[in-house]
Amino acid sequence: MRSDDSKMIAAINRQAAHILLKATFDFLERTGIPFDAVDGFVRGRRPRGSPKVAARQLRSVVRAYEEMGIIMSTWFTEPRFLGPSGEPAPLGIGRGRKSICALVRASRVAISPATAMKMFRQSPSVKFDDHGWVIALNRAFVMPEFEVPRASLIIERFLDTLTRNSTAQKGESPLLLERCCYVTGVNARHVAPIMRDIKGRGATFMNSVDGEIEAHRVRRSARVAAGEMGVVTFAWIRSRKTRRRSVSKFR
Repeated sequence: MRSDDSKMIAAINRQAAHILLKATFDFLERTGIPFDAVDGFVRGRRPRGSPKVAARQLRSVVRAYEEMGIIMSTWFTEPRFLGPSGEPAPLGIGRGRKSICALVRASRVAISPATAMKMFRQSPSVKFDDHGWVIALNRAFVMPEFEVPRASLIIERFLDTLTRNSTAQKGESPLLLERCCYVTGVNARHVAPIMRDIKGRGATFMNSVDGEIEAHRVRRSARVAAGEMGVVTFAWIRSRKTRRRSVSKFR
């Protein structure tokens, strides 16, 4: 590679890094992360408390969040928790064959029914009726004010995918799925119906993938090598309209 080409690639990488950092700092500012937490990390200052303890807490919470997704998937696919028309049946909050406790056990997750119940009460993916039944509203488990942990999980694994694909291209390892499609100058009046179509087809695809990979999850007692795999999809809309914005305190 010529020297001029190397300099050009280095300059492009630096500019791309600036864009990545700016987007990250803007996101953290919007989600209420204090400036000191980010500034101290960038400058290499040791944060308060034990980083190892904080990391364990994060992993524990994120793991519980992921396992709630497994529980929701089981609720939507396991015949014993389905109604006559194939929809997820209402479940009781006590014990019994059609209860949250039974669902958690059938999902073979590490979290307890009490933890699952606590997270259900914070989620708009279900609702609790006046008769003590829990009703599923959405197959995807979500919780409010959980954007930052979700971003840390997704971005970390996306960057791992980019690194793996870059390394795989030099050998014979298979590439992981990583692509995007986008068009600039889309007619704004057509965005809403297009996004509804994308959401519907995307949900069908993800439900199929979820069921396929869930069927291959090993039991905790199985003595086999185990890892993790998954698929993340998202769609975005960005307006061309320029808005006057205040200067971010992270910059």
